[in-house]
Amino acid sequence: MEKKKVLIIEPHSDDGVIALGGFLEKFRDIYEYHFCLVTASDLNMHHIGLVGRQQRLDEYQAYVDYYNGTWFKGSSGNELPLDEEGSLDTYPRRLLVRYCEQAIQNCDPDIMMVQGPSFHHDHTAVYEAVIAATRPTARVIPSEMYIIENPTYVHAIDPSSTFIPDTYISLTEELLELKLKCFRECFPSQIREDSNYLSEEGIRSWARYRGLEARTIYAEAFHTYLRIT
Repeated sequence: MEKKKVLIIEPHSDDGVIALGGFLEKFRDIYEYHFCLVTASDLNMHHIGLVGRQQRLDEYQAYVDYYNGTWFKGSSGNELPLDEEGSLDTYPRRLLVRYCEQAIQNCDPDIMMVQGPSFHHDHTAVYEAVIAATRPTARVIPSEMYIIENPTYVHAIDPSSTFIPDTYISLTEELLELKLKCFRECFPSQIREDSNYLSEEGIRSWARYRGLEARTIYAEAFHTYLRIT
């Protein structure tokens, strides 16, 4: 039986594993994973200092390989990711939409996941570009689209970026540990101290919080943007 295709469009290299690493673990034998990283740059990070673009690309490749996925890098194979991390608000939106359209048309996914809008303008720019790329007149539209979350959404103050989940993926202790293993091994530059939302302990605590909502030990939360049955 042919596997359904899942496309994850990510503004930043670690967005996906933080939001849906458990989903990727739980369904790796059912779905075929496709990844699109929009931006990666040299970045001076608060917790570790300078992290180079190449290091971020190498980490992302390890992540794609970990889930036996396919990495879309643009129609010519070298346009993405853009060297615009932290500055997508200044990048031409029409080009951003075009890259998202290319990723969607190249994959023709059954299911698509994208980071929702937030206080980080990169998240919002990519989200809006994906929504434009899947407008009703688009050539290719997946039958299911879900908004994925980042634990730092808790700081959202704009109603347009408030995350209200309606779909949960239940996780066992084993699945959560596998998610954390991927985060630890593939994204060493992104691990924060234990008091941070984006530490291993922070991710575990957030999974427990979503698990309480879903009446299970751990969970990941999603918001349905589109579902056609």
